[in-house]
Amino acid sequence: MKLFLSSLGVLLFATLVSAQAPDRLPVIIDTDIGSDIDDALALALAVASPELDVKAITACGGQADDRAWLVCRFLTQTNTPSIPVAPGVWENKEKYELDWQIQYRRHPAALFNRTFKPVKQSAVELLHAKLKEYEGKLTIICLGPLTNIAQLLKEHPDAKPRIKSLVIMGGAIKVGYDGKKEPEPEWNIKSDVPAAKAVFAAGIPIVLAPLDVTGHLELKKEQRQAIFAAQTPLTWQVQNLYELWDKETPILFDPVAVGLAINEKWCQFEEMALTIDDKGMTVPGKGKANARVAMKIDGDGFTKWYVDRIRAHGKESLPAPSKNLSKFVERTGFPSRVHTFEDYDTDIEKRWWMSGKAESKDVPLGGSRCCRAVLTQDFDDRQGDTKTMYRAVIFNPVPGPPMGPNTRLSFRYKLMGTDKLRVQLYSLTNGYHRYLSLEGVKQNEWLDGTVDMTQMRRPDGSGGPLAENERIDDIQFYVDPRAEVLIDDVILYDAAAEGEKRPFPSRILYTGLFDTGKQGKEWPGDFEIVNHEKPKLWKHAKSVVDKDGTNVIRLNMRGERAASGNLDLDFKYKITGTDAFKVHLRNRVNNITFTMPAKDLVKDKWTDARVSFLIDQAKRKDLTLDEIVFELPKGAELLLDDVLLSVPGK
Repeated sequence: MKLFLSSLGVLLFATLVSAQAPDRLPVIIDTDIGSDIDDALALALAVASPELDVKAITACGGQADDRAWLVCRFLTQTNTPSIPVAPGVWENKEKYELDWQIQYRRHPAALFNRTFKPVKQSAVELLHAKLKEYEGKLTIICLGPLTNIAQLLKEHPDAKPRIKSLVIMGGAIKVGYDGKKEPEPEWNIKSDVPAAKAVFAAGIPIVLAPLDVTGHLELKKEQRQAIFAAQTPLTWQVQNLYELWDKETPILFDPVAVGLAINEKWCQFEEMALTIDDKGMTVPGKGKANARVAMKIDGDGFTKWYVDRIRAHGKESLPAPSKNLSKFVERTGFPSRVHTFEDYDTDIEKRWWMSGKAESKDVPLGGSRCCRAVLTQDFDDRQGDTKTMYRAVIFNPVPGPPMGPNTRLSFRYKLMGTDKLRVQLYSLTNGYHRYLSLEGVKQNEWLDGTVDMTQMRRPDGSGGPLAENERIDDIQFYVDPRAEVLIDDVILYDAAAEGEKRPFPSRILYTGLFDTGKQGKEWPGDFEIVNHEKPKLWKHAKSVVDKDGTNVIRLNMRGERAASGNLDLDFKYKITGTDAFKVHLRNRVNNITFTMPAKDLVKDKWTDARVSFLIDQAKRKDLTLDEIVFELPKGAELLLDDVLLSVPGK
């Protein structure tokens, strides 16, 4: 009897709680996250809002697959339960790509399946399946071009009556962006006008958040600082994407649409009959209303509510101190081998800037750009702390070169807000990360530093030293997420041989090693990549017959590099059939060539050589080079390795 009464009490309590709890609104979010920052701000609001029950998220716009992966990583890192995410198809010819925010998608967490994955269904199929599952109950919140919704209605006409309503951020009724007196075609509408026409003509109930109520709603500096100061998993992700964005002050376009799905109290509405013209204008007309349009908003009230809600979601998360303390070492003479370098002066390797943004204002003397750290997770998912964030500059030296016996890393740095710096490397050979940490580092000025990479260990002290012929990947610089670091002139090299008298290069323009990667892709140009003869390991370049019958090795520098008065070209060679050839430095765009002979060469034996160029800079203002050519007589053959084009050191 007591058991029965106890069970009855639990049942009555559960029923009472259920009756008092507000119903959660089932929604699907359709977003072009990854371009403007407002989509990320809107997704954060959806994650932080218990009133919403997000059943699916679909990605629209160009690179929709990347956008879908970006959503999956955001959900994973904010500890949001798995929500199905699917990419749409972008057939519009207008360019619509991700820029800096692509780094968020290219993080190892997404690249190596450490996050939720997009489902195998397309956006349209996922939308259709969810609408059938939640017959007449789903609201679709549209935060991008209406491509996916129009395609859904075209391929599945039965979906139309199953949609409860559409909440759309888009259009302009009486004013344009940022309070302009005249309305204008708004991005989400004009980027796919046929889709917008079809959706607005479908007869589905629409709640519209046009530029009239969104275009002036700024998230000011003090409001951003209030959000970021919470330092929670959610606010770290928002701040990460914000720092990858190209502008300073976000406009809360899309958060207003998500907010209207939660509560309409901030806005005043008018019912309108809206159509879309050929230019993408949202045109009010006569006839039966098809939309409730927000025309006025309590901007201060909405923004305060938004900031408070985002700040309150989750608990503070900060990293623990790094271990494996090390010290800077002296950078000695001319390196035995330069494995890779990055000076951030060009966009040649931008695809492989895994974390960080180009900085052109605060740069070291003589430089034009450097890399400013942005927020990211530790790339080490095995022994690193992936539940918090760091600020980092990370460069991926594709195609993963093999190391020598005495690997060093030289770089320029400027630390602010901390005296601690962690330098980390990933081993492709062993599949794990090693690091060393530095303490007591000078702050607030540009300095040069060199570390001995063989002192790196895994966080638990295991892994042993970096070994000869071990292939490496990402070069990583981490600081506390509340601090700042700028990095420039990264050079990964093997230390100078004993007795080396030549100075370290002042600047590097090109290095060609050929050990890994493919000719034409990682190593563009005209040559053949072949294996070294045993016992020598790895690979080298071999000359090919040119159109005129001469033998050449033509190395494309993958882009234009700024040159200066004196240049040294160092290389290892083995030549047959001649003891001399010509070396050309070229700019193919401007048809400029500098030629020097290589004479009295050793035949039939691997040998080191250097060819020096003296260029009259006064006659060659703003000179750049993009190609190195080794030209041999007919019948001769050249094997080439360890090519290094550099400005001589002092």
